[in-house]
Amino acid sequence: MRIPAPHWPSVAGRARADAGPLLLAAVVVAVVTLLAGAVPPLLSATADAAVRDAVRRTGGDLQVHSRMEDDDGPGGSRVRHPRLAEDVDDFRARATDELGPGLRAALRPPVATVTSPTLKITDGSVLRTFQLAYVARDGGPDVTWIAGGPPRPTASETAAVPYGAPPWPVQVGLSEADAAALRLRPGAHIPLADDQGNVKKVQVSGVFRPRDSADPAWRLLPSLLSPVAGADGTGSTRFAGLLSRESLPDARLAFGLDELRRTVSFTPDPARLTWDVVPSVAAKVVALKASSGSSGARDGSLKWETRLDGVLRNVSSQVEAAFAQASVLLVTLLVVAVLVLLLAADLLVRRRAPALAAARQRGMSLPVIGGELLLESAVLALLAAAAGLGLARAVAPGVSWDWTPPVVVTAVAAGPAFGMLTAARATRDRRVPANRSARRWARDTVRLRRAALETGVLAVASGALVALYQRGIGGGVLPASAPALCALAGALLPARALPLATRFVLKRLLRSSRPLAVFGAARAAVASARVLPLLVLVTSVALASYALIFGATVGRGTADGPLASGLLRLAWVSAVTLPALGLLGLALGTAAGAPERWQTLTRLRTLGLRPREARWVAAGELLPPVVVAVVGGPLLGVLLARLTFGSLALRLLTGAEPAPASPWWALGLVAVVFLAAVAVVVPVESALRRRRRLSEVLRAGDS
Repeated sequence: MRIPAPHWPSVAGRARADAGPLLLAAVVVAVVTLLAGAVPPLLSATADAAVRDAVRRTGGDLQVHSRMEDDDGPGGSRVRHPRLAEDVDDFRARATDELGPGLRAALRPPVATVTSPTLKITDGSVLRTFQLAYVARDGGPDVTWIAGGPPRPTASETAAVPYGAPPWPVQVGLSEADAAALRLRPGAHIPLADDQGNVKKVQVSGVFRPRDSADPAWRLLPSLLSPVAGADGTGSTRFAGLLSRESLPDARLAFGLDELRRTVSFTPDPARLTWDVVPSVAAKVVALKASSGSSGARDGSLKWETRLDGVLRNVSSQVEAAFAQASVLLVTLLVVAVLVLLLAADLLVRRRAPALAAARQRGMSLPVIGGELLLESAVLALLAAAAGLGLARAVAPGVSWDWTPPVVVTAVAAGPAFGMLTAARATRDRRVPANRSARRWARDTVRLRRAALETGVLAVASGALVALYQRGIGGGVLPASAPALCALAGALLPARALPLATRFVLKRLLRSSRPLAVFGAARAAVASARVLPLLVLVTSVALASYALIFGATVGRGTADGPLASGLLRLAWVSAVTLPALGLLGLALGTAAGAPERWQTLTRLRTLGLRPREARWVAAGELLPPVVVAVVGGPLLGVLLARLTFGSLALRLLTGAEPAPASPWWALGLVAVVFLAAVAVVVPVESALRRRRRLSEVLRAGDS
């Protein structure tokens, strides 16, 4: 079977005739695709910055301790271990190997330290303390000796000392600042004693200057470079003496068996920590802590200590909450954009209905009609989506495809579906039944179909709200869709109520002597039967109000973190885009009803209706749905905020459970904008209508 080819002149002619609505649909697709494609990569970059900022602020060094091997010698003595510094290097290498490649790549090179207990300087100043420290890393840290020299051994390499012997001498080096503050020179002894009053025999071998004071190794023991105030309590000042590889064995003999503390420290490298590696890094840190030896163990097992897992856990909770909250705002944009695209497709089909009916009556099959419309919409939607994604790539560090399919699919499929349905209805042989009960049955069938559709929307919205309450904001797309779906479900109520209200007002006005009010109410009663334009208006205003409340609430809590400020920017962008989409929906709805409205007003002009009075009648038709939207939309947005904010985990970004803030001035501004839009549309439409002759409009209406 030969596949029928599209009639290219018809395709091109329809596109030229309806360039305006097609261009508006393309702009919607491009803008929403831009936002949907740019927001996730921007959030990922913000998450990376948040992880780095959290690690940079809170530290989270990974430290591992291990007891030194016993130095017992024969006859109840302790033996000097000349290769003690090499043991420390081996300990550092063993700890590094335990990290694994993934965690090791996220950390800076390790620094090994051996520190003594804090001693008291017994020169009459009770507020000064002293500590002996050995620091080692690959290739440093390097120092320059400006007086004296590095600490040397004070005895033979394998000297033995019995328990209870006099204090073992040990040499240390002092920094320029420490030596100046203590007024000590090379060769001087530092008067030191421990908490039990045991004297320590420590001699200054020389004074040094660090070659790089910003070396990360010095950060672990800042008192090696300069006195540190308050390190051992209020009013205290700590000093430190640097041990060398040669003097470290002497320091071991100068203190008790377990008094020297051997530690390897790994500092997280913020430049290498990204949001993608956080789960694996956190899991490895937890595993290390779980396998850590007991603090009371007397063997050489590794004992891991760190706050890094807690830091990563906190920032992970914040990032996940921010992603979920951003998805809430993105879904609001997608829902309104889909409604606007459906309205644009409806406008196109209304404009093309005579041509589609004629093509169908001439024998064109529905697949051919649908194929031509699908070709047109697919080319338009794909080009617009490509433009939006290209702009997203230009303004963001990447492009995400996750949120674009709903908009693109709607733009591609809505027009062909509506067009095929219109063409099919134009040639179906179903006649209007003469039986009154049959006509009532047909009307009831239409009502039941609409009720079933509305019931489905309400069921999905209720399920999304229940899922949000049960699973929280991180439970997937369904909970994140709860505000948008509830807004759509809430808009069904005024869509049901407005036709009843307009018909009631019309009945009351029919008894009055105000013809303009009667004409306006009659047109409003006809226009209120169209559900989609009102859904667009109410949903867009409600979700714009929701975004404004969201932004005001987050901004009132805090906007200092990268995460909070990024989410706040997205909220304000949504608060601007949603009303813009709503105004576009107002323009499309106005254009869809324009032919019938123009025909009515033109006929009234033949009966003496003046242009100013025609504008009042047009305003009477256009105002009711806008008034319902600007009154009910903000109230619905406030209600949604109170229903959902408790499950959005805003406390993770604001630091506390925030109460929804209601920026009434901003909500009022949205209402004013929509009302002003009607005030602009009415005279513009009147000016366009005056350009056409009465005969043209009447003939178009008759046809």
